[in-house]
Amino acid sequence: MSHPLFDLTGQKALVTGAGRGIGLTLAIGLARAGADVALADIDLSGVADGRREIEAMGRKCVPIEANVTEGDSVDRMVSEATAGLGGLTILVNNAGTNVRKKTDEVTEDDWDRVLDLNLKSLFFITRRAGEEMKKAGGGKVINIASLMGWSVFRNPHQQTYGPYASSKGGVISLTRSFAVEWARENIQVNAICPTFIETPLTKSLVDDPVVFGAIRDRTPMGRLGLMEELVGPCVFLASAASNLVTGESLLVDGGWHAG
Repeated sequence: MSHPLFDLTGQKALVTGAGRGIGLTLAIGLARAGADVALADIDLSGVADGRREIEAMGRKCVPIEANVTEGDSVDRMVSEATAGLGGLTILVNNAGTNVRKKTDEVTEDDWDRVLDLNLKSLFFITRRAGEEMKKAGGGKVINIASLMGWSVFRNPHQQTYGPYASSKGGVISLTRSFAVEWARENIQVNAICPTFIETPLTKSLVDDPVVFGAIRDRTPMGRLGLMEELVGPCVFLASAASNLVTGESLLVDGGWHAG
């Protein structure tokens, strides 16, 4: 029997970037803990199996096509999620992107694309979702940041992921800002800072023996993380178990910052 503190029965969750990968994995994990879930993504072509799995648990599942970098689309996404689920009490800001280039190769378009999706959109999504959480009497916001929000990793190709690291550092800071402002609204705002996670988007890193070796050697556990290993931290931060936790950034990094 699961501990009641981690039971999400009756909770209503919106997950962005949920069309595949980490976002879809987290959405399924929240559903297993009892939550109804809205899956938002600019491309919903990969959600069919996940939707069937969620609905087979007896949970509501609401797919929403949305471009989170556009204000009107954000407002519609939150409104549709709230209407479809019957409220909104959990937000997982997972949508994001990266540009793997050296600093002197980054274009202005690269910078704008990464910062708009990873940071700017998160601010406006969270602000809009917060309106619904206040109506519900409280809620949980979980931002997917990165260990690169805490430290610089220079890979063997001399790439330091400047726009990405800057955006994730901003996510950590913005997490604290929302947390402090909304603390008395019974809305807890926290971030998860993962290490490199095995996903289709990181396959090129795994396939590059030099880069993979550098990540492995830098990580005390000697491996990349798995998507499923983010579910536990997400459920914790979405549940009553974390009611006194806000403004925190939880490193899930295989010991990267301890070693």
